[in-house]
Amino acid sequence: MERSNIAKWLFLGLAIILFIQFGKPLLFGESAEQLQPLDVNDSTAPAERAPAEACVIDGDRFKAELSTRGGSVRHLWMTDPKYTTGNGERRPMDLVTTSLESRMPLRTDLRLPGGNAQQVPFDDLDWKLAAQDGKSCTFTYSDDATRLTKVVAATGRPYELSLQVTVENLAQEPRKHRFAVEQTAWRTQKETEGHLGLISEWITETVAATDQTTERQLPDAFEPGDFKDKEFTAERWRRTPGNARFVAVSSSYFSKITIPLEGPGKPVAETQIEEIWDTSKFQQKAKDPSHGHVYRARLAFPEHELAPGGAVTYKALSFTGPKERDLLGAVGHGTSEVINLGWFSPIAKLLVSYLYVLYRAVGSWGWAIVLLTITVRLLLFPLSIQQIKSAAAMRKLKPEMDEINAKYKDDATQRGLAMQELWRKNKVANPVIGCFPMLLQMPVWFALYTALQTAVELYHTPFGPVIPDLSAPGKYFIIPIVLGASSFIQQKLMPPQGDPAQQKMMLYLMPGIFTAMMLFLPAGLGVYMLTNTWLGIGQQVLVERYLKARDERAGGIEVREIANAEPQSAMKKTQGDDKSAPALGKGKARVRG
Repeated sequence: MERSNIAKWLFLGLAIILFIQFGKPLLFGESAEQLQPLDVNDSTAPAERAPAEACVIDGDRFKAELSTRGGSVRHLWMTDPKYTTGNGERRPMDLVTTSLESRMPLRTDLRLPGGNAQQVPFDDLDWKLAAQDGKSCTFTYSDDATRLTKVVAATGRPYELSLQVTVENLAQEPRKHRFAVEQTAWRTQKETEGHLGLISEWITETVAATDQTTERQLPDAFEPGDFKDKEFTAERWRRTPGNARFVAVSSSYFSKITIPLEGPGKPVAETQIEEIWDTSKFQQKAKDPSHGHVYRARLAFPEHELAPGGAVTYKALSFTGPKERDLLGAVGHGTSEVINLGWFSPIAKLLVSYLYVLYRAVGSWGWAIVLLTITVRLLLFPLSIQQIKSAAAMRKLKPEMDEINAKYKDDATQRGLAMQELWRKNKVANPVIGCFPMLLQMPVWFALYTALQTAVELYHTPFGPVIPDLSAPGKYFIIPIVLGASSFIQQKLMPPQGDPAQQKMMLYLMPGIFTAMMLFLPAGLGVYMLTNTWLGIGQQVLVERYLKARDERAGGIEVREIANAEPQSAMKKTQGDDKSAPALGKGKARVRG
């Protein structure tokens, strides 16, 4: 396609995009967006409430604060120095981001969706703090029909809390309840948006794992029309098929997980993501700077009826902390699945496991990434060498290719045919075929990219004097600049393809793209890309030198003079012994290539 046509189509496409974004609203006006069929203010609480009391638990690598309002977690600070926040004075990071009482982590519900003979009058109960010892909190609630005991305690393992709720029926008639416990998080839309390849560390999803499947949901699965789908219950929760193994609300580096341990019947795993914005001020949610989502994931046990004087106990385990592989492995129950490694997760898991081995050997995550990159490059070398050979052959044909480009500069079809014939005569693979080995390597590259960008082990981890944080973009832009220069050198070594304008574009465009990308990508990925680029340059130079030396040896001629004094009979005997050898006369030389 001629450049004028390309420019015409690009201009047309840009005009359509601009019309959709700006022209359509001007012509037709802005219509109010459809709302989810959810009631965010669905709290059921007594009209008169007792003052809230706080209970603090000091656990391994965390500190939690719970409230008598609902008996749920109000704050959970990670006390590990690595997990801090703030631009100036660093302070422990609080993983509790919701503020509405009915949307707090480890909130427990007992009311049924509807019906009579309910065990409790409200879900947002005012509990009494019956006991606390710094490691556990015991809450109680009682009325004429019910006595409840809720115990939240540190397990002694990092970031873990155990939950135990006992329900007793004091009424003279049977009463019903449905026990549910949930994890929650709140994030604004701006917090979860990535840019230029960088995944936001606060991009959040719900995870529902059952004995049948594991489902991950983002806000786009909870559009207003989606609530009519068969996966949604009458309460408008999205239910995952099977019996629940765990539920979680998970960001790139951190996760809140709840695991069922004990209770009558098998719980189900349900998720819901509520979209919040100020509809009284903004018709379009994108215009509200506070527009965001409440992410909810809960375990819901089957409805249970207690006879008069009957009692039942529910137990669950909570993990709220960083998604470190060792920690999640200790929690068990398959909770390592909260680490989302994308389409190539089997390859990514293998790479991360090997990264751990390297870290234990060298004691540095930065050097572990370098060694991992070297290993991957060596393993993929058999695929790369064919591409390098093709590049070397193309370089030798540069004069002929330049001649063809000049001769058929106005005839793309004839130019392509001439190039094909040139490659065929010189037994050079088509560049498209030469790219095939690179395509085979793509799954490994994508898996490594995802693994490094979701590795909390790199979070706030320095590497050398110029990289203060492997999980964040470089502060001084040293890696982007060096990577751009290295990419420029690599492009110079590549064989020329296309016309001179295309060659010039590739020479400067690719380094520019790499430099721009690394301005925003985590430095850990920059270490990988820089190491990989240098290894690629080294491989290409060494292989091309080897091929050049081999061609020079193959093109040499060895001449050996046969002695004149050798008897004629001996020559005839030699020729008789070798029937396939051509006869040589006196003074002839045998030439060997």
